[in-house]
Amino acid sequence: MRDWDRLYSVPYLRHGPIGVLVIEAMSPPRHNLPLSAGEFIQFVGRERDIVDLSRLMGTARMITLTGTGGIGKTRLALHLAERVLRRFPDGVRFIDLSEATDREQALRAVAAGLQAVNGDSTTLMDGVITALRTQHLLLLLDTCEHAVGPMAELCEAVLRDCPRVRILVTSRQPLHVREENIWRVPPLSLPARPTPTDPYAAVPAPIPRRDAQRYESVRLFLTRAHAARSGFEMTRENSGYVAEICRMLDGMPLAIELAAARVRVLSVQQILRRLDDRFQLLTSDGTGHLPARQRTLRAVLEWSHDMLSDTERLLLHRLSLFSTWYLEAAEDVCSGEGVDPTDVLSLHFSLLDKSLVVMDSEINGTAHYRLTETVRAYAAERLGADSDRRWDRYLRFTVDRLEEAAKSSATSQTWDEWLGRLRMYDHHRENHSRLVEWALSHGRVDDALRVCVALRAYWLMRDLSAEGSRLLERVLSHQPDDQAPSLRARALALHAELRLDVDPAARVDTLASCALEAARACREPIAAASALTTLATLTMRLGSLEEGERQAARALDWAGLSGDPMTEASTRGVLAELARRRGATGEAVAHLEESATSSRGLGDRWSEARALYGLGTIAAEADDHDRARELFSEALEVFVELPSDPYAARCAADLGRLHLAARDTLSAREPLGRCLRVSFTSGRRIAVAEALEALAELALAEEEPTRAAALAGVAADLRTALDRPSAETVRLRSAVERRVGTGRATEAWNAWRPLPLEQVRDRALAFPRPPTPRLSGPESLTPREREIATLAERGLSNREIATRLTISQATAARHIANIFRKLSISSRTQLTGWASPREPG
Repeated sequence: MRDWDRLYSVPYLRHGPIGVLVIEAMSPPRHNLPLSAGEFIQFVGRERDIVDLSRLMGTARMITLTGTGGIGKTRLALHLAERVLRRFPDGVRFIDLSEATDREQALRAVAAGLQAVNGDSTTLMDGVITALRTQHLLLLLDTCEHAVGPMAELCEAVLRDCPRVRILVTSRQPLHVREENIWRVPPLSLPARPTPTDPYAAVPAPIPRRDAQRYESVRLFLTRAHAARSGFEMTRENSGYVAEICRMLDGMPLAIELAAARVRVLSVQQILRRLDDRFQLLTSDGTGHLPARQRTLRAVLEWSHDMLSDTERLLLHRLSLFSTWYLEAAEDVCSGEGVDPTDVLSLHFSLLDKSLVVMDSEINGTAHYRLTETVRAYAAERLGADSDRRWDRYLRFTVDRLEEAAKSSATSQTWDEWLGRLRMYDHHRENHSRLVEWALSHGRVDDALRVCVALRAYWLMRDLSAEGSRLLERVLSHQPDDQAPSLRARALALHAELRLDVDPAARVDTLASCALEAARACREPIAAASALTTLATLTMRLGSLEEGERQAARALDWAGLSGDPMTEASTRGVLAELARRRGATGEAVAHLEESATSSRGLGDRWSEARALYGLGTIAAEADDHDRARELFSEALEVFVELPSDPYAARCAADLGRLHLAARDTLSAREPLGRCLRVSFTSGRRIAVAEALEALAELALAEEEPTRAAALAGVAADLRTALDRPSAETVRLRSAVERRVGTGRATEAWNAWRPLPLEQVRDRALAFPRPPTPRLSGPESLTPREREIATLAERGLSNREIATRLTISQATAARHIANIFRKLSISSRTQLTGWASPREPG
């Protein structure tokens, strides 16, 4: 007995003709679903889809499952039909239309599946409707994409004349019938790439073993790989490769199954390396009883490609240039020579319908599209002789827009416009990298330099020093004698700027000096100002303040000639720090305030926030903790919004230290914990070490010396590996030894050092229970909060308070929220008499 026979052969009771209860076996609902005996066990994932579609089937007359070839439409439809089988007394009828290419073939296939009367096409349609008119069943029409018109006509007739029939369709494009509910079958769920993404990483980051079952794509790969080789297991060493294979195959079930079958002869590392030639690698060995159209990945794509018109094929091939795009880009780059610009929108609709183009996301109110990696690889193969011409148009299109945006940054804009541009560049990072690579491979080195130089502000604000410097190194080493002098000077200066906090001082000094020499030779002001600012920063860190002052002063002169406000803001920041170090606080404040005012006028809140952070540091040194807290908090909001991880981490650490200075250890936990999380996310190990040291300082303040030693021990290891020693770790160890003795301090110092860094982070953020209750009521307010509470009690609005105290309105609102929380009130009227002592009882 088959599985479903056993499942549905359930006894039930009925009344016999003379009133006697008779026990009969329920006949299983009739169906012809092509499910093999092990199919239920082999089906992996789609649990949420099955549940949602089952619910939709309760109300919808017709559902069409659409998606690209190999996405699993048929298998999902079969399991959905099996799930809802009992709802249909007359069962489920499965019709395979993969061989039907015209109206008559399609109708004959349906008539044969229903055992309806055969005849000419008119008789066939009538026969099908007659066969279904009194039936209460589910009609499953599979692989309709080559007979969309006839099947649409049939479905309309069935919906009109057969009221108890429900229709489930699989097709690479919708049928566009009036009652059709379109369900786009998504890829299997994928593990996200680690943050930050390093596209150049030699070894993919592993995924925790416990997380493997969370991702449908990984589960499917492991299930099929184990079936192909019984000894196969996912380990920490190969888990990252498994995840990357699933990502590169876009979560497509057929491609993942074909890849997993290769573990019989290849390791997962070898499979990943060979995915560049995926059409050769991913073929069936013939043991899986797949239809011809699914025995190779190429066959899947050719089946879809053959459905397209000539114009659709041209556009699809040209769209392979992009990793993501928006309509205007496609109209500019892909039109002409067979594709009219006015047809590009309608062609997108058609390619979306046919599941070859997919919606990507919406950026700044602009819809973006993409091809899956597999479709893109296939379409790129077909681009042929048109390739270089299209890449040339795409390069010119991108360079023009990047340079136009870079020029506009020197004029007044809103902060939302700045953020919108950053979001757009985030989304097009891969496009920019691919354009640079194409330009280099075709001798267009100056265009590659123009792309990199135009991305300067983006790389700096997003802290993409690794990504930016890798591209720059590739470009700068390519035909250096043929590069335009001004472009090369700016690229050299940007390279030094990006490496400032990453490389040893000697290397950065060499990079900046080369940039300065090149800039002077061609009188390039932005490059000269940037290189001198980098050199001044290095000189200051080495303790030579006078030389640093001279370099920074020359940098400011060049910055004035450049007309680039961001370069000038950076230079003033270095001048302010030099002035602060030699005790000229007023001069430092003047530089920072001028920078903040200028940046605010241009809408550049990133440069403004850096100036506010510098002003906060000066206020903290002057023991004006309330003013410092306001400045740090305002800057932190901007850095978190961007996000800019290094500055966010520094701001959070300094906020935590302000709370420690006020002996408010509980308030210090949140910003110091944020500092560690942000530092960890950024991937900068030196920032992680500094965050751990700040948390060790907190642990000492909370009378947890052994915890402090464990944190500082890991920080010391990180510093040793980076060759960045610090007196802070020595001070922390001495403080611990004074409290618990050398023996216990050494034991605690070594306690967390063998642990993975992720586990250290989790332990560091698991704070011990607070030793003492927090202050409450008026006593818990800081002096600034008491001042603001008094003004609010007098009836001043947030805007009026901000004006009175020369703070931002957002800062005033944040103080009001803290006051409400600490006083356990919810409105300003409750502030009346807030400072008066409460009556007893």
